[in-house]
Amino acid sequence: MKVIDWEQKVINHIDELQDELVRLCQDMIRIPSWDRETRGEAEAAHCVGKTLEKRGIDTEYVSSHPNIDNLIATWKANNGKHILFNGHVDVVPPGEDWTVDPFGAEIRDGLIYGRGAVDMKGGVACQAMAMSALHDLEVPLKGTLILNAVGDEERQGKLGTMWCIDKAWKKIKANAALIAEPSGIGRFGYAVNIGEKGPVWLKITTKGEKAHGSIPSAGKNAVTMMIKLLESLQTENPPTIPPPITREAIIAQFAASLNTEPKLLESFIFQGDEPNPLSAGIVGLTTTTMNIGTITGGVAANVVPDRCEAQLDFRILPGQKPQEMVDFIRRHAEQQGIEGDCNIEIVESFEGNSVPNYTQNPLATTVFNASTEITGPTVYFLVPFATDGRLLRRAGIESTVVYGPGNMASAHTSDEKIAIEDLIKVTKVFALTTIRYLGVKN
Repeated sequence: MKVIDWEQKVINHIDELQDELVRLCQDMIRIPSWDRETRGEAEAAHCVGKTLEKRGIDTEYVSSHPNIDNLIATWKANNGKHILFNGHVDVVPPGEDWTVDPFGAEIRDGLIYGRGAVDMKGGVACQAMAMSALHDLEVPLKGTLILNAVGDEERQGKLGTMWCIDKAWKKIKANAALIAEPSGIGRFGYAVNIGEKGPVWLKITTKGEKAHGSIPSAGKNAVTMMIKLLESLQTENPPTIPPPITREAIIAQFAASLNTEPKLLESFIFQGDEPNPLSAGIVGLTTTTMNIGTITGGVAANVVPDRCEAQLDFRILPGQKPQEMVDFIRRHAEQQGIEGDCNIEIVESFEGNSVPNYTQNPLATTVFNASTEITGPTVYFLVPFATDGRLLRRAGIESTVVYGPGNMASAHTSDEKIAIEDLIKVTKVFALTTIRYLGVKN
């Protein structure tokens, strides 16, 4: 049978599996998997595993915590290429202001509501059903498909993907990886995300000398030192480097999806001096950014403060080092003459990374083409948030892309939701990507 015939058979079978796909997504949502004190993360992984086990697909679990079991499912293990499906089954707390039960998985007007619907139990359900469809039809793949459903991603992945890399690398090591985080971007269609920036969270402490508030010159005000430093930092953009995808490339892709001229779209996006969500997003993805998050200092109005702390959030581009942001602050502290009274500490950080030469990368281009065929307009993009993709690229799977069902804007919100139509389409994209990337035996 020709490859194109296998593709059509799989697409048709995924349509037949629609009800099972929806049930799996609902069953996962109904498992609260945000509190590590319960077995939610383990139960959600086993929920996925049962769907595969009943088909005879090999599954095993790597336990990183009494309440976290990470699923590793493998099909068609042979000497060809390996592709890894990765997704997390933990979610953030539900929060307030829901109009539906956050764990009810209610369906309204073709949408499934619930915490984790889009981030990212819907994506994991798509991966599991793509694997199931290929297995059901016994598609003679030339390579191996692995599904790794993990916990702990919302807590930086130390007990999820990172744990699997450290403890089960031989089982998940692959030539390429596809992470099913939501990548819908509204009217611009879907994004094949080829990299992400790295967060650098810094704490700055200025040290002064206490004195009575009635004679402030007798002391040394740590708050005013901090204010001067922060004001100085805002007079200059943080150090930056060329991004993996340039501003011009992003705008050109958007223009193509809207069938308009790039220059016309750029003038519309960046008109006026006030930023809008789209212009802010493009700037944020193509430059290094800085946000002053908190500032605290002093004990009372009538006391000269001898200590002030501020916390800053930098987002660095792939190829940059966290130390560059420390040096940036230190230089401004020297300019203000407070370097001896200023301490700069990295609270948490990791470097961003991306797929090299993404327009020629076999996985990125395969996902892009399949998405264009099935969902419509598709662009290459950077993830504006952190994913487990950075961990897999750092571990050696450079060809790691992020692509999944649903609009990323719905993640972590009240009344989080995902369209059933998106689940079906993206399942087809995952299946086609697997067939085309691994190849099919004649």
